[in-house]
Amino acid sequence: MHTTTVVIGAGRVGTVVAARLGARLLARGEDPDLGGCRLLLLATPDSEIAQVCRTLAPRLEPGAGVVHFSGATSISALEAAAGPRACVHPLQTVWPDRGPDQLEGAHAAVTGDWELGAGLARALGMTPFALADEAKPAYHAASVFASNYVVTLTHAAVSLLERAGLGREAALEALRPLQHRTVDVAGSPPTGPIARGDAATVAAHLRAVGPELEPLYQALGRATLPMVPPASAAAVRELL
Repeated sequence: MHTTTVVIGAGRVGTVVAARLGARLLARGEDPDLGGCRLLLLATPDSEIAQVCRTLAPRLEPGAGVVHFSGATSISALEAAAGPRACVHPLQTVWPDRGPDQLEGAHAAVTGDWELGAGLARALGMTPFALADEAKPAYHAASVFASNYVVTLTHAAVSLLERAGLGREAALEALRPLQHRTVDVAGSPPTGPIARGDAATVAAHLRAVGPELEPLYQALGRATLPMVPPASAAAVRELL
């Protein structure tokens, strides 16, 4: 165990990071002994980062580094720390049952001290890239689109397949190959009825999805229009 590295926060990220690094893991609210700590990692909820840093910074030895893992919180939340400061945000969803190596191969946004942040990202198996502090809201919104909203859309698709007669697990299993292939080709233009300008199919979809999902279908459709041929977009625009 690397007793010189201390992780505060025993949630998903903190647990994985501590296990990967062999660091001391402390739940937030504990009163830690930081003697000998050279690297303090804050894996607390975003709203608590600044307060935890203010509380613990005076106990750190000169030159000790402090890092938080929030993708949305400014590096200024660590301003109470006198040593090097960084934010390292794993561009990956983290689950406790996937073990300490689950960040391997992911990328990580580094804000603040590059040497500190990039070194930690690499120690966790990730590829670091620099991110300006003022760009964090746009960056974090991008990660929400790429991850959280994929889950939302999957739930919507499953609900429609259940209406079509499939059980939940069967629906998830049926969607998985489609979603994997879609991720592989996501940098290419979209396929489907909007790309083809198939107004009849789009109209049928809107009747089928019902009032709860219709606004979501239309919003996503409007966002898709700039990516398809102009003639196709013109053919379906009024439906969206």
